[in-house]
Amino acid sequence: MKTTVFLTLLLLLSLSAACGSGSSPVVVTDDPVAEPEPPAGTSTEWVLVEPEPGEDIEEIAEDLGATVLGEVPGTPYYRVSVPEGMSMMHFMHHMAGDGRVAGADPDVGLTAPEGDGSTLPAGGLLLASEIPVQPEVLRVGADAARLRATGAGILVAVIDTGVLPHEFLDGHVEPGGWDFVDGDPDPLDEADGKDNDGDGLVDEGYGHGTFVASLVLAVAPDARILPFRVLDSDSIGSASTIATAISMASDLGAHVINLSVSMEERTKVLHDAVQTARARGVYVVASAGNTGADDVNFPSALSHAFSVTSIDEFDVRAPFASYGGEIDLSAPGVDLLGAYPSKTGTARWSGTSFSAALVSGAYALLRELDPGAEPEDLLERLEDTAVPLDATNPEIADELGEGRIDLDAATAP
Repeated sequence: MKTTVFLTLLLLLSLSAACGSGSSPVVVTDDPVAEPEPPAGTSTEWVLVEPEPGEDIEEIAEDLGATVLGEVPGTPYYRVSVPEGMSMMHFMHHMAGDGRVAGADPDVGLTAPEGDGSTLPAGGLLLASEIPVQPEVLRVGADAARLRATGAGILVAVIDTGVLPHEFLDGHVEPGGWDFVDGDPDPLDEADGKDNDGDGLVDEGYGHGTFVASLVLAVAPDARILPFRVLDSDSIGSASTIATAISMASDLGAHVINLSVSMEERTKVLHDAVQTARARGVYVVASAGNTGADDVNFPSALSHAFSVTSIDEFDVRAPFASYGGEIDLSAPGVDLLGAYPSKTGTARWSGTSFSAALVSGAYALLRELDPGAEPEDLLERLEDTAVPLDATNPEIADELGEGRIDLDAATAP
C-alpha cells in the first residue's frame, strides 16, 4: 500500500479553494454526522481511486456497494461513487485499507485565482479594439512581434469559465470544446446570480474565460481559441474535471493549454494529467496564483507546467502575485484591458491569470514561426530573451523566473 493513500486523508485538513473561501478542518470521526463539509468545490459524491496494476476497479467498487462512474483520461484514476449512507471520509478510509488500491483522493476543489486574490473586474470605457494596443501589451514588444507572426494555425486551449460571444473573439473560437459544468458541447460562460462558494461575492468569476481568451488574441490575433468550461460563475471547479479537459484538449490538437486556475494543495490526478500532456508535446501554461507570497500555487508549481507570475508597469512584482523558485517567466498583470460580458464590452482586471494568457499568446507566435521545433525549445527562447527583473526586485532575486517576456526579441530572426 502506498503511503500516499493514508496521507490523502490529511489533504483535506489544510485545503481551501484559492478564491479565498475558508473551510473548517475535516476530521475523521466515528460519527458521520460530526464530519464538517468538505472544502468548496470538492465532490461529496465521488472519490478518485487508483487501482493497483492488474486489479479490477469494478470489483473493488462492487465490494463496497460503490459504482465506477468512469476513468479520468490521462491519469490512472477512476471516479467512484460514494455508497449511499456512507460519508466520503469513511469511504476513503475503506479504500486506504484495501490492498488492491494504490491511491484514493478526494476530488478537491480549485478556482480561478482572481476569485478574490487580486482584483475584481472594473468596467472599461475603452473599445475592444484598444485591447491589442494597450500599453502593457505594447511594452512586451507585441507590436513588433505581430509583424513577424500572428499565431495563424495555432490552437490555444483555454480551460476556464468558458467564453461568451464578443466581437473581439468573433471568428476565433474553435468548435469541439466542452461545458463540464452543464454537461454539453457549448462551453458558454453563464452567471447564476448565486454565491455558490459562500465568500460574499456573487458570480465573481463570470467573464474570466472570455477575458483570458481576449489577452491570448491581443498577442496572437490569428490564433484559434478552444474553450472548455470547467469552472462555474464563482470560478469553482474540481481537479478531475480539469484533468479531463487537459486530456481532451490534447486529443483535439491543442498546441498549448492556458490554465488560469489554482489551488493551494497538490493532487495527483492533476499532476498526472499535466505530465501526460507534456509527454504528448502539449505544454500547460499556468498562472502562479495571487497569494502575494513566496508560495506558488498548484498546478503552476509543477515542473511539468510553465509557471507565470505578474509584474506591474515598472517591472516590479505585482502586490498580489505569487513568486518563488518554480516561476519560469513574468508578464504584465496589473489593470489589463480585456473583453468582458456584452457583445462589445471591456473591463480592467488584475491577476496572474492574465499574465499567463499573454505568455500563451507568445507561445502561439513562436509556434507559428517554427512549427517543427520542440515545445521546450520555444519556451526556452522566451526565457532566453526575457528582460531580467532582479534589479527592480532585489529582495526576491531569482524568484520571478527568467524575467519579463520580450516578444520583439523572442521573434527576431
